[in-house]
Amino acid sequence: MFKIREAFLTVIFLFILFQPVFSNSSEDGKPAKYILIHLDSVASYYLETEMEKGNLPNIKKTIEEGGLISHAVTYFPSKTPTVISSLRTGTPIEETTLVGWVGENRETGEIIGGTRTFIKMMWSKSRLSATNLLYGIPGLDRLAGIALDNVPDYLEKYRTLEFYWYAVDSYGHFFGEESYLHKLHVFDKHFGRLMNRLDDDVNVIVYADHGMLFGEGIRTDKNIKDTFEDRIRKVHYPNVYVDDEVDISTLAREIVEQTSIDFTFYRSGINHITGYHQDGTVYIRKENSRFCYDYEDSDPFGYDTLGYNGDCYTADDWLEMTYDYTYPVVPIKMFGFLSNPGSGDILALLDKPKYSQTSYSRRGNHGGITNRDISIPIILRGPDVEFLYDRDTMWLQHLFTEIDNADFNYRPARSEHYISMWHNPDRNINTVQLAFSPYYRLAFGAELHFSDPMHFEHYQFWGKFDLFRSYLARIWIGTGIDIENGDPQPMGFVRHKLTYRNLSAISTLSTTGNHRFALEYRFVKPLSLQVVNFNSFGLRVHF
Repeated sequence: MFKIREAFLTVIFLFILFQPVFSNSSEDGKPAKYILIHLDSVASYYLETEMEKGNLPNIKKTIEEGGLISHAVTYFPSKTPTVISSLRTGTPIEETTLVGWVGENRETGEIIGGTRTFIKMMWSKSRLSATNLLYGIPGLDRLAGIALDNVPDYLEKYRTLEFYWYAVDSYGHFFGEESYLHKLHVFDKHFGRLMNRLDDDVNVIVYADHGMLFGEGIRTDKNIKDTFEDRIRKVHYPNVYVDDEVDISTLAREIVEQTSIDFTFYRSGINHITGYHQDGTVYIRKENSRFCYDYEDSDPFGYDTLGYNGDCYTADDWLEMTYDYTYPVVPIKMFGFLSNPGSGDILALLDKPKYSQTSYSRRGNHGGITNRDISIPIILRGPDVEFLYDRDTMWLQHLFTEIDNADFNYRPARSEHYISMWHNPDRNINTVQLAFSPYYRLAFGAELHFSDPMHFEHYQFWGKFDLFRSYLARIWIGTGIDIENGDPQPMGFVRHKLTYRNLSAISTLSTTGNHRFALEYRFVKPLSLQVVNFNSFGLRVHF
């Protein structure tokens, strides 16, 4: 028994002696800190309208202290998987691998279905934010605010924190405009609580991925399938994939003439796009780095009212001319998307107030070419984004190429070390627990139970791995050896931690039957009070 006690005390001594080796103290300087909030489905129109009504006081205050890019232009089609999988790296739409929820590579015939798209989208996110999607589910969305409240507590360990707020989008899809706006107001409340906890040197960026359109729901996919079933392979708005022998030009015109679709576009040459609408034809061509637009019979987008006279403009020139218009940068969006090998052979699009209705998108949707779909805001505050405060426009895909010090790949060198000590007065049992983390997500530890400092009744040695982590929860799996009254047993365990601000609840399930539940309150940065199994009390020191 004495040798075991000696070994345990030696571990504690060595741990304290070499603690600087396991610390983060060697990290250089004071790196830039970012909190990036993906505010799903908020168009510039709705943000500006609700601020004018006084319904978004915290967003308005942040903009007054910082800045707003009021008319950024998102990806087309304006679908969440496309944005999330591309934005970090600034991947242009021509190269993105996700062209919506369902796609097909026209060159290889490979089909990318909804499940695969979902998995690729999730892998594109940071580990902490991967489960944010659950907080967009009606009924679970209350968890989003709780999770957002926790975000500042991670700034000490992480340089760039990403958070996804989905509830505005999901409520708009399911319940319509009124619920959509209500959830935007809820976000503003929690956003204000977040901002009140942040120092001025923390950079905050809130961006939308797309807007939302409400009006008349059209079952576009069913409409096209039922009418042209013998000529198409797959339809998923706005993409139509056709059989090999089909004349695309003829089918594109017939879709406009025989269904509720307002516009169709297809590649009519290497550098040419042709589009049909009820009252005529439009032509888009690319000459070097410039894009030209022309039409027959009538201009469905009204660019002639903006003074456009048929000249060829760069993408940035088109943005400056059309950003505040009903149909921003249509030539750029059509040419870029149809250059992607995963896009449809034909794009079939609705014009407002119609939207593509599905079982999920019952009361509203996005994915079109109007300003309600693709004109989005970017809210900014912080010293490293101040250079963008005066911008009115931006291509969303350029956001993190212009802000080049947001470190998405940074991970903490390690997890926390800690020493816990608690006492059970009923049984007169003391417990000491020690854990050290040599690497991120990995920890080793030991635990000692004794009533007499010279007599150890029960002790454990273990290692654990951080299997899952979010802004609310953390799960470890571990293994080790459990020795009680001299009887060693192999041990496996699962540990689950739920946290809100300074309060945590920690549950441990062990194969040896030594289960545990603990409440922990961190009242100062390195020190926490603990209640274990409601019969033991003590302290934990974190470092």
